[in-house]
Amino acid sequence: MISWLKGQIIQNWHLSSKQGVVLNVGGIGYEIQLLSKQIGNIDKTNIKEYWIHQINREDCSNLYGFNDVDQRDLFRKIISVNGIGPQIGMALLEDLEVSQLVDAIENNNLTLLTKSQGIGKRIAERLVVELKNKLQNFKDTKETKINNQSTHKTNHFAKYIEEIKSILNSLGYMDNEIKNAIKLISNDEKETTSLINSLSPGATKELMDEHLKKILIRLSQNDT
Repeated sequence: MISWLKGQIIQNWHLSSKQGVVLNVGGIGYEIQLLSKQIGNIDKTNIKEYWIHQINREDCSNLYGFNDVDQRDLFRKIISVNGIGPQIGMALLEDLEVSQLVDAIENNNLTLLTKSQGIGKRIAERLVVELKNKLQNFKDTKETKINNQSTHKTNHFAKYIEEIKSILNSLGYMDNEIKNAIKLISNDEKETTSLINSLSPGATKELMDEHLKKILIRLSQNDT
């Protein structure tokens, strides 16, 4: 069973409502059906990787590719429901993000589910009946990602503050002086963190220079 592929795209293909690529992996071309929203930004010069679900039939073997493992795994859950095939799974994931689709199933949101092509009320109801309360791992993954992003941002801010402290130490200022003066920016951690994460490295350096000037002015005032 193929689970993941990495290679260079050598061809885009389109057949009726299906779209995909041929991926060159070690000299073998794998034909993979993708969500159309994943095809728009494809650059054939880049190496691409996809999480794969493989379906073997008597006359062929079909590969369905996704940018994220959560998409692939939710696709597997959807097509595990009796009477629901891969094209329905692709249609749902085409229109909805993983979190939206999980919420729609968990909250019995038939209106949202039936907006996708080929999804009637009976199919939507079947999805809710079969999958409701069975998608907790996708919620846990979402919460973990949010927590990791929050931790990353906090660490980014801490690294920024430590760099400023190091510069001030090198200028001969004592730790207790720095601790008080640096409150000029550390008290606005949320705002500063948001700003840092939106800036390029060059712009971040300019911001640091600006903060250093403010802190040095405060320190010089304390000396007088």
